[in-house]
Amino acid sequence: MNGTHRKDFVLTNYARNLIQVKARQLCRRREFLPSDLADLQQELWLMLCERADAFDPAKASLDTFIDRVVNSAVGVILRNRQRLKRNTGGPVVSLDDTGTDPTRPNSMAHGLSPEHLVRRTGHEPRDAIADRETAEAVEAALALMPDDVREIARRLMSGTVNAVSQEMNISRRAVRKAALTIRAYLERAGFGIG
Repeated sequence: MNGTHRKDFVLTNYARNLIQVKARQLCRRREFLPSDLADLQQELWLMLCERADAFDPAKASLDTFIDRVVNSAVGVILRNRQRLKRNTGGPVVSLDDTGTDPTRPNSMAHGLSPEHLVRRTGHEPRDAIADRETAEAVEAALALMPDDVREIARRLMSGTVNAVSQEMNISRRAVRKAALTIRAYLERAGFGIG
């Protein structure tokens, strides 16, 4: 068979279905957009047609050959996309770099209004009065706790169950049991712990 007939030979329903499936799978990856589907299908078809002359029925069935070529083509597409993503060709420049322009702000966040910065970061600005009231309420709840539970509560504020267990030489079960008691005290003090 010459090359033209051989290329027509690989254009089977199996190849068509496999290429559609592989292109849809690629489009689900974050490197690609749904609008890339037709381009990916075309690229897979092109790679399959380019390799059609390498088909040898003595080595594998046509479907096996198509499967291997298409899967290999998917790998090539992914490697090429990752390479392009890593190497844009230009020098790497920090977004925080002002360069030679002294009027440019030092950070992109510098240009955001406080409202936009809150929306962007998802953090409300801290209110010193509310923080002080919260600290006082926690201290009041701690004062009501038995001494051993209060000690575990203070240590849990800055450590894990395992760390507190080791520091106090008690079992993790005892620390978790104390944590339930601490939770009950805090809920009674008005802290809605979810």
